[in-house]
Amino acid sequence: MDSLRTYRVGIIVATLLLVIVGWLIVKPTAEPLPPYLASSAQPSGIKAVLVLLEEKGKQVKEWRQPMRFLPTATGQAMLVVEPERLMPEEQIDILDWVSEGNDLILFDSRPEWEDLPFYTEFIRDKENQERNIQGPLVQGRFMGKAGTSLRLLEDEDMESLLYDDQGILGGRTEVGDGSVTFFLVPEWLTNQKIDQLSHFEAIWPYVQGDWSVLWVDEYHHGLQEKPGFLAIYPGWLIAACIQLAILLLLYVWWRGKRFGPVYTLREWTVRRGDETLLAVSSWYERRGLAQDALRHREAYMRQLLYDRWGVHQRADRVEIVRYAKTRWTNQEVEKFAHLLERLEQAKKEGRYSPKSLLADSLLLDEITKRLEKE
Repeated sequence: MDSLRTYRVGIIVATLLLVIVGWLIVKPTAEPLPPYLASSAQPSGIKAVLVLLEEKGKQVKEWRQPMRFLPTATGQAMLVVEPERLMPEEQIDILDWVSEGNDLILFDSRPEWEDLPFYTEFIRDKENQERNIQGPLVQGRFMGKAGTSLRLLEDEDMESLLYDDQGILGGRTEVGDGSVTFFLVPEWLTNQKIDQLSHFEAIWPYVQGDWSVLWVDEYHHGLQEKPGFLAIYPGWLIAACIQLAILLLLYVWWRGKRFGPVYTLREWTVRRGDETLLAVSSWYERRGLAQDALRHREAYMRQLLYDRWGVHQRADRVEIVRYAKTRWTNQEVEKFAHLLERLEQAKKEGRYSPKSLLADSLLLDEITKRLEKE
């Protein structure tokens, strides 16, 4: 019993050691995410301030499409934090959207907007120093640490919003019916630095407003969502096409059209048995109904002529041959003319033998198969 107990304890200890060593060797780590992501809770993300906005009742949504697809409604805002590869044509699309009555809030350490009065200069003092932050909505003892050596130049078209003893850190300018707000301190929005010093108090008044929705640009952080193929069409055209499609379906349903395969009755495809064929042929032979059988074959051929060529079932031989010359070769037309002549002779003969019926039936089969291929 003691040896068994010792064995079990040894197994448990070995298992625990294996788990601990494996955990130390392969320690699970969080996947590094790009900085300034709206959904990132890592120190470089900006999720904290966005969650606070949602708790305050603001509608915050991520934007993952090109800027030319921005919604056309007014009273919206777009938050862009340290974007990557913001092309000049995209800047034009954004400014057109702003001029319609929307607001753009930019946090970017590299102001590269030619159409906006955000011009910069280098400071002589060192960056990343703790300094007193002031502004129209920030008054009192507020401290901040800007990690940039740039400051905005004063301009008559720009309203100064944030500044320290080295210069302007943030400003606003009007564009059409909207506005563009620019800050040189994107790191103040990150989860790591939002609660340091007075960073939150300095930027909070400018990221909340009476907007219907605050869009957060994730497209220029690599999170892209391609628009559907219907995005190139106006909404009214799509709605009209959908309504027309519904009306068409209702009309087809009302007309009794069916969707799906049409099943052929088995009785139409299964051939009769040999006994039935022999019985019918014997009955025709005993009754001397060879001419009746020939008339049935001729009626079927004339029905095919009507279905394929539109030739009336009572058309004479000359008219039928004239139609055949426009569709068949000379050899086929000669056979057809010979058949029609034989049929006329059979009608005039007083007695029509089964042997003649067999010969004419072979010729009828050949012509009938040719017509069925039309």
